[in-house]
Amino acid sequence: MGGLNSQEGFVVDDYSKDAANIVKVVFPEAKAQEDGTWVQEWRIRTVGAVNLVSDDDLARLGQSLSQPDFWVQPVRSPAGDSFVLRVVMFSDAKQGRFLLHSYGMLRFFDEHFARIAFVEDRPRNDWSALRAWPSQE
Repeated sequence: MGGLNSQEGFVVDDYSKDAANIVKVVFPEAKAQEDGTWVQEWRIRTVGAVNLVSDDDLARLGQSLSQPDFWVQPVRSPAGDSFVLRVVMFSDAKQGRFLLHSYGMLRFFDEHFARIAFVEDRPRNDWSALRAWPSQE
């Protein structure tokens, strides 16, 4: 019956192969600020150094990544291959409404600024927004 097993009248699908590909990622904690905003900081390492990018370019990147209900400030490490994307959200971050925007921010950074190697110390393919899906290959 094509991978389906019957147990006590219920049809049970064998998800073990699919479950093996699930990777649990942990989003950075959003912290409430005294002014009512919420701050979340994403740690990103790029494939190579991005030393030639000026502070003005980083400011323009932040403007490009920002949305009406949050703004982003990219901060470069002294090594030049790691960044913190500091996200300031203007409403309660625990609503989960920023998930799509967060993934959009990562994709924009990856496609228009520098290729991401790691997010929050996890390889890029652990993050579905950066994963190479079969339809994209």
